[in-house]
Amino acid sequence: MKSMGMWLARLLSALALVAGGVVFCAGGAQAATVCGDRPVPPGQVITSETLTASCTGGYLTETVQPPYDGIQVCGNSPVPTGYVFTSLYTTNSCGPYQTGRLNTVRNGIRMCGNYNGSIPNGYVITNEGPDGTCAQWYGETINAAYNGIQMCGNSPMPSDYVITANFQNSGCGIYQGERINTVYDGIAFCGNSPVPPGYVITANSQVNSCGMYLGGRLNLPYNGITACANSPVPNGWWVSADGLQTPACAPYMAETLKNQ
Repeated sequence: MKSMGMWLARLLSALALVAGGVVFCAGGAQAATVCGDRPVPPGQVITSETLTASCTGGYLTETVQPPYDGIQVCGNSPVPTGYVFTSLYTTNSCGPYQTGRLNTVRNGIRMCGNYNGSIPNGYVITNEGPDGTCAQWYGETINAAYNGIQMCGNSPMPSDYVITANFQNSGCGIYQGERINTVYDGIAFCGNSPVPPGYVITANSQVNSCGMYLGGRLNLPYNGITACANSPVPNGWWVSADGLQTPACAPYMAETLKNQ
């Protein structure tokens, strides 16, 4: 009788967990269910969704759990930091959405291009094109950035890098290729590059390596520096004089910047 009582206790406990929207997955990962009109808990992913009586208003019931390398998730799942979609396909597990696979980011990984927003800072797209693993989307290869790396024009820009050349690159699909370098005082850059915080444009010029874009020079500011009018003004600095003419800034006017 004692063993029967223990069995019944365990059964009731398991039923209580399921009824409360909590289940345990292989490997010890804990999963739960949430209604589709509710936010997915931070750091978790959607692994399936179905229409049940638990969620009213026509919302699907979503099963969520912590991710792991290679987990199968629904295409509308949030992507936790450090993961990317590496494939997309159709199953019966995700309602109207595609199903995909998440993997942890590593150098040279191939990911699906419709999830560019999940590329971690410090990684860039170095190749892209149709490859059959991402359904209707392009596949993209991402790599950790380094000084002088060539990337595709739709790639996110890592912090403290600037574009120093533009060129045609068949490995980037419909996008142009770009070379990026770590920024330093006095670096020559291309005008389609973002200007890193704390730097100002002190010269504009036509440079063959920048293609259709204007080239220029970046410097760290000092009190009284002459910057070009197309330059951002760093925090803590202000324009003390404008409308200045200097050949270095053509076709733009110049300004004097001060911080004291």
